[in-house]
Amino acid sequence: MQNWPVTNARRFEVYVRWSLYVLLLAVPLQYAAMLVGGSAGGAQGRTLVHLVTLVGLALILTAFNVLAARWSFDRVMQGPAPVPRKFVVCWAISCLALAAGTVALLIPETAIFLWYLVGCVIGAASPLISARRTVIISLVLTVVALALALAVTPGALVGLAFSLIVIWTAWSMGWMLRVLRELQRAHEVETQLGLAEERLRISRDLHDVFGRTLATISVKSELAAELSRRGLHERAADEMAQIRQIANTAGAEVRRVVRGERQAGWSDEIEGARALLASAGIRCVVAGEDVPEKYAETLAWVIREGVTNVLRHSRATQVSITTAVEPDEVALTLTNDGARGTGAAGESTGTGLVAMADRLRGVGGRIEHQQDGDWFVLTASMPLPQEVPA
Repeated sequence: MQNWPVTNARRFEVYVRWSLYVLLLAVPLQYAAMLVGGSAGGAQGRTLVHLVTLVGLALILTAFNVLAARWSFDRVMQGPAPVPRKFVVCWAISCLALAAGTVALLIPETAIFLWYLVGCVIGAASPLISARRTVIISLVLTVVALALALAVTPGALVGLAFSLIVIWTAWSMGWMLRVLRELQRAHEVETQLGLAEERLRISRDLHDVFGRTLATISVKSELAAELSRRGLHERAADEMAQIRQIANTAGAEVRRVVRGERQAGWSDEIEGARALLASAGIRCVVAGEDVPEKYAETLAWVIREGVTNVLRHSRATQVSITTAVEPDEVALTLTNDGARGTGAAGESTGTGLVAMADRLRGVGGRIEHQQDGDWFVLTASMPLPQEVPA
């Protein structure tokens, strides 16, 4: 399925291109049939040299038409591309030469073929022409054909029909390739957005996972160093063993984050926060109601970020986590008693809380914080959908 859009787009483009090429290749075949029919009728002044020359001119013009159609398709799919002036001049000369030679034969099918010739020449460039201009060209050709049909020969109307079929068929092929190009661009943008979203998810999850993990390692490393300086080597060794265990767990968390298997659960996050704070010597009190499952994951990330900030920016000895489910919103309050002058600012302006605030704003929630003496209070709230009375 991964190769489906690109593979089929290329096949479709090749199909459209060659459909128009084959349509333009019908010119020399019809011209040869017309000459053979006219020869059988015994038109005057026609020799084998005349016939071969005119068929050769038809083949040359067809080659120019195919090249022009290819250039038109390339511009549709790849953008503006210069066309040599010599090519345009030679294309025009071959067209005029074939038209003049056909008129000189004075056979009944001349009017039909000339109009078909005009249709093929215009059709080669039709993929680049807008629908409005194509309509104008069609109206002009119709008016001219009607005038010729009334003044010269009714065959002009038959030739006009062939001409319009070729022109609009070529235009529709160009339109299909333009649609294909837009679909390809949309597919590329979708792919780029998917990659950007996945990178954002991984970076956000890694920040959430390792923010707390690194804070834990930092706290325990300081504790182990202090114990070692005091000569309590066994306790220091225990702390270092715990640090190694945390590092091993972090490696497993990285693999789960990269694979997209990690989901923040409410109960797991509460227990993890309690264990982490306990390992740092901080008492944790949890109270309140159960959070609705729909909002548990977002608020679990708030707990993770809040606990990480407590370890990084405070000297807390006690942390409380309280939840409240009101009729119109669910709220989470996280407080600690170790706020510092610089800690409060650092906690409020850290990139983690900014990211949490952005995430909550995305679902209509908000984050508020305040400092009351040594206590720092972080409140996150999310609105609950209101039931519409029947």
